[in-house]
Amino acid sequence: MFVFLRKIFSIVLSFILGFVTYPTSYLPFLRDSEFDITAGSFSAEAVTLNGKEEKIILGEGVALDGETLVLDSKAEFSFKDTTHSWFNYYGITYSSDAYIKGEISYRCGAVNRSEEFFLEPGENKSFYSFINNMLKGTKANMIYSLSFTALDKENAKIKINEISLFNREIPDEYVYIQTDEYKIGVNLLWGGALSYMEDLNSDVEAVEVGGRIFVDSNAGERYGADVVNKNVNLINRADTGRLVQQSYYGAQNSPEYDNGEYMGNVWAYNPVQGGNQYNDNSKIVDVRCDEKSIYIKCQPLDWAKSKEHITPSYMEATYGIEDNKVHVSCRFVDFSGYKSIPCDQEIPAFYCIEPFNRFVYYGGNNPWTDEAITIEPDLIFWPDAGYPKFTSPENWSAFIGEYDDSFGIGVYVPGETEFLSGVFNREATTNPDPSVDGTTSYIAVIRVNELKSYSPFEYDYYLTTGTANEIRNNFKEIAQ
Repeated sequence: MFVFLRKIFSIVLSFILGFVTYPTSYLPFLRDSEFDITAGSFSAEAVTLNGKEEKIILGEGVALDGETLVLDSKAEFSFKDTTHSWFNYYGITYSSDAYIKGEISYRCGAVNRSEEFFLEPGENKSFYSFINNMLKGTKANMIYSLSFTALDKENAKIKINEISLFNREIPDEYVYIQTDEYKIGVNLLWGGALSYMEDLNSDVEAVEVGGRIFVDSNAGERYGADVVNKNVNLINRADTGRLVQQSYYGAQNSPEYDNGEYMGNVWAYNPVQGGNQYNDNSKIVDVRCDEKSIYIKCQPLDWAKSKEHITPSYMEATYGIEDNKVHVSCRFVDFSGYKSIPCDQEIPAFYCIEPFNRFVYYGGNNPWTDEAITIEPDLIFWPDAGYPKFTSPENWSAFIGEYDDSFGIGVYVPGETEFLSGVFNREATTNPDPSVDGTTSYIAVIRVNELKSYSPFEYDYYLTTGTANEIRNNFKEIAQ
């Protein structure tokens, strides 16, 4: 009875202290800005937490090999009376010989919560993550327990060096960087996918003519019309499936995966950076940025399923601007264990504004010899057209406006030659901000690849702007 009353008193006291101290956690001098984790230790009695030894209780059946947990099943340990300052971000340093599913449990005020996380194998690795709903201001003030389960092997081992809890400043929903050439931005509610790209040098303007929006450099002069937008975002961001983002296709009709449904079709396992078909958002796991780059890590949703079906996978992306090009490095790791077959992958899925609706690429046999560029002026919605693919030996393609020398935007992926492309609701953009219009032009750089669990997948892509020839020459700088 005494133990029970003590627990009740502890919970009540924690709630009262939390109610009083939560607002102060937003004070600048109480926020953490450094996230280094020093080396610590682990034993059957204690683990290093925030640089101090904290007493723990090992779960039943947990085996230790020195300071290392042996994972022949789920290994869990809980903390004793570890009330802390408010935190919304945590880090773990560890060594492991397997891919691991973890679970962290904590208290937010008077509410107990838990969430999964995933670790890759390696020596002295660091893992960082925001807690769920941190963008909405959620913070925790007590950590209860951690557990670890091996995913890809039996009798795996993991050594926990230290755990650290941080009170990070809550980032804005949109994060931007810019140079003299471009301003780019990502939407953290949509998995940190690229949602904004503005050319700062080309006098890009949107004009309205006959109820329709056109975009070009110096469009007001070209069309003899009033300018309705001088800060044109070139990326379509009408929903979570647009943007420029990572999207992968895996298990379908396999025993371990229940298919979803999208537009009346059976849909495969499809982690999508932005979110799902219902505009629910993927989880931001980590974000780091400075004046030159943005790094994000997200846990994506499964496109055809509800928001409860967050995928057991991580997407990472690093965005930068260099030499009149936007450079993006992508990385994906799947922890599902689902079995898949080789299929077309979008690397990346690219959606730009529809006033750029003339598809251009080099379709000849002598790349980078300045032979004529191919123009496809009348593409329609890609499913209606039978998913048309175009071969570009120069590894790039683009969309431009209605004239041969119109301004546009292009994508380049080193080594990739296949491009799926089309236009949705062409010649129908009416919003002065065409980036939020339902109309869009689409490119998927296609590679046939099997979505393998426990096997990191990486690629880089580049974006640039200008006329078709300027886009081509900018990409030629990379190729040569």
